[in-house]
Amino acid sequence: SNVTDWVSLIAGTHLAAQAVLQHAANGHMFPEEMEEGPHNLLDRVGKSMEQLRDAMVEDFISAFVETIVMERAKLASYMMRAPFLLSEPPSPERRGKREHDKSADALSLSPDLNDSIHVVSLGVRACNAIMHKLMDMIPQGEGDTPNAIEPHTMLSFGSYSIHKALEFAIGQKLLDIAIDPQGMTPEIYLSGARQFQHDVAAFERLFHLSGNDSAANGVTHGKDNQIGPMERALTASHLMALEPTQIKAIREAFRTLAVPSSTIGSLFGRRADDQTGAGAYDIDGNEMSNERLNADDFYSDERLMEEAINMLEAKGITALSLNESLGIINRRR
Repeated sequence: SNVTDWVSLIAGTHLAAQAVLQHAANGHMFPEEMEEGPHNLLDRVGKSMEQLRDAMVEDFISAFVETIVMERAKLASYMMRAPFLLSEPPSPERRGKREHDKSADALSLSPDLNDSIHVVSLGVRACNAIMHKLMDMIPQGEGDTPNAIEPHTMLSFGSYSIHKALEFAIGQKLLDIAIDPQGMTPEIYLSGARQFQHDVAAFERLFHLSGNDSAANGVTHGKDNQIGPMERALTASHLMALEPTQIKAIREAFRTLAVPSSTIGSLFGRRADDQTGAGAYDIDGNEMSNERLNADDFYSDERLMEEAINMLEAKGITALSLNESLGIINRRR
């Protein structure tokens, strides 16, 4: 009910703001004047109401995520444990037995995420229920008039904005684990990466299962095609959980491209310099490379960078930057 109250408050503020701005626009002799900035009191009032509306969304998401999901539902506990989950090497008796390991097919949600995913699902379902009710009350496309915003889109703004802001906030938490800006996860092992991928996918499904996605409900506000933190976290978890042979192939492909002494590298004008770096090993103890991939090697050469990005895109890694991708590849063992 708390989510519903906030949705109603945000939607009402949005409607009021649009009504004021529409009235202000009708009062201008030349519509192009609106593009030059606010020129009268109604413009300023309408834009202030939009800022208030956006602040309401931020306040709700901050309280919901930081207080309820992070603290009470224990997502903070998972975030503290995740670096240990990802960097824990397999026990010696499990080395060399990956071909017989079927655990990837029998993974379940991490126990300390049960409360978090339940609470988030309640928020998503509340938004979803409101969008469905609006569709029943006002079918999309009904009441369209020239130069008017579609009524269903106007009324659904509250549920849509909370739905998308919640997805953004949770996705950012998961992305921080994967990208590791604080350097808490110097190594990533396959078993932990598989579990993390499963956990990320569980959250992602909450927002994009049929009936839960705002776009699937006919609600669009011009930003649904943008890649957000949740999509980036899902891509990162996929890269983290690639098989050792796949990671090795990617590493060697990048190394061949970047190392000056290689044939491919020389084609891009690479000069032979003494380069050293920490080697990486797969979970069976096999050396994967003698070089640590350095993003600067690619950023300093436009042609090299374009080739590197094309290589990532060929593997379906399109939501991460080159630096982020190489950071994950370097840490994978």
